[in-house]
Amino acid sequence: PFCRSPMHEDDEVELVKVQKRVDANDPVAIEYLARVYFFGGYGVEKDAPRAMKLWTEAAELGSIEAHFMIGNRYHYGDVIAQNYTKAIHH
Repeated sequence: PFCRSPMHEDDEVELVKVQKRVDANDPVAIEYLARVYFFGGYGVEKDAPRAMKLWTEAAELGSIEAHFMIGNRYHYGDVIAQNYTKAIHH
């Protein structure tokens, strides 16, 4: 999932690589992991509240993509209560 790193066929290997970057506070990796939790993938069960926490962390570290995803969640109200003010903020 990251530039210049070869993809492995094993989901567990990929998750270990992503988690290593998350542990290093890489906002791109944190946002990516949030998507994995939100949409499911790599054998991970969907967990929207966990995804929101990760997106919030990534946004605080400067991830524009995380702000976009949080804004969408507030706009559509599909994970949290719909709130247009917060949607616009993100």
